Amino acid sequence: FDDTNIHLRGNPGILHPAPLMLCFQKKFDLVNETRMCPPERNALKEFYESAKGQDWTNSTMWMDPYESFCKWHGVTCSKTNHTVEVNLTNNALSGTLSEHIADLTHLMILDLADNDLMGSIPKEIGRLSKLVRLRLPYNRFGGEMPSELKNLSGLKLVQFHANRISGTMPLLDWDNQEQSSYITDCGNPSDFETSLVCTECTMCCNSQGDCYPQEETVVQQVGFKNYVFFALALLAILLVASGVLALALGAYDKYRNRRVPRENIRSPELT
Repeated sequence: FDDTNIHLRGNPGILHPAPLMLCFQKKFDLVNETRMCPPERNALKEFYESAKGQDWTNSTMWMDPYESFCKWHGVTCSKTNHTVEVNLTNNALSGTLSEHIADLTHLMILDLADNDLMGSIPKEIGRLSKLVRLRLPYNRFGGEMPSELKNLSGLKLVQFHANRISGTMPLLDWDNQEQSSYITDCGNPSDFETSLVCTECTMCCNSQGDCYPQEETVVQQVGFKNYVFFALALLAILLVASGVLALALGAYDKYRNRRVPRENIRSPELT
């Protein structure tokens, strides 16, 4: 079937979108037309297969060849039929999180908490520029958090705890100080030799499942948001101090150069 040429272009009676299965046939002549093969539906199919959708607790309407993807369980669309929310908490998802999740460019809420997803969090997630809520706790994600996460400047809620993420969380320029707004496994004891570093987190969880508010660092106690702002302030102070010192030395050299010739002038001898 994959090698079969399917030509429907010019057919006045064709309905859109095309059946889902057709949009994954390389020789379907309308495969690249978004009206017939919506990219978001394709992305959700990839997400479903990567997360082993056939084993989900509730997969109502998913992969239906004719129903709109906006009717698939856990998917919420805008009035313009763009996916704005995927909420599949506690739904027996497993496998991995597909990189094609980034093709849902209008997505504002991604909530996959309480499942069994594993592997690394794809770096492509940093392309979801409209994302406001990102909840992936209580899964089995591992590895380091992709630095591309820092591109998500609109985030208001971030929760990654109860996973196996290590290393350092990228700085998000975080302003929301609600206690549960930013949670990771940055507490002790940790499953790793060194616990996850997250200077902006509002709450840290440890390997025993206990979560507690993150204590302010020394630099935060003296009024700086984080170590980056502290380092920038310190650099500015050093630059100003260096400039002042250079001006002082220059003024001193000019003063000394004016004094030295006068001290060396001798009065003429009388004969």
